[in-house]
Amino acid sequence: MTTSKNATAEPGRNEDPLAALGVQVGQAIEFAEIYPEPYRARAFDLAFQRLNDGAPGTISASAVPVETAVTPIVTGGLAVVAREIEVDPRVLARVVSIGEENKLSILGRIDGRTKAELQVAYSVVYCYIKERALNQLDTPIAELRELCQLHACHDTNNFTANFRKSDLIRELGEKGAQRRTYRLSTKGVEAGKALLKQMVAG
Repeated sequence: MTTSKNATAEPGRNEDPLAALGVQVGQAIEFAEIYPEPYRARAFDLAFQRLNDGAPGTISASAVPVETAVTPIVTGGLAVVAREIEVDPRVLARVVSIGEENKLSILGRIDGRTKAELQVAYSVVYCYIKERALNQLDTPIAELRELCQLHACHDTNNFTANFRKSDLIRELGEKGAQRRTYRLSTKGVEAGKALLKQMVAG
């Protein structure tokens, strides 16, 4: 054991800890930038944690687990939705999922008495999330048909008529057009927000 006052300090003992931290942050940023923007926050967190844990060597793409495929639920566009409805993003993730290529799925349930009521309710929530999380104002009719089929509220004979009777959602495009799209009204945005909050609470 060395007792001399002139003993040499151990390597790294006097290094500035903030400088070392800066290096780690820089490496984590460099790693995160490999990925598309919606996944970068999660990639950064994983990289920084790995570096901070003292794992040897550089970090490769294989260091990021498969769960990053659904990162937008927590760190991407849905974080905006979570703030708007004042819930934890992880709680929102239990009722809404955004997968590859921004594939949106509604996992939660909405209560309703008729197919028409449920059709409009699910569609309003769907359009609200697309607008807020994905910055897409317009939703193709095909997506809403698929949504309603999945939630057993697709009324084949009155599908478009049910939307026209509602003041929450507007039909765009020419009548009978195959590429018809839908957009929420101002009232529809508020309704979508309220319905989603109810879904999360349920």
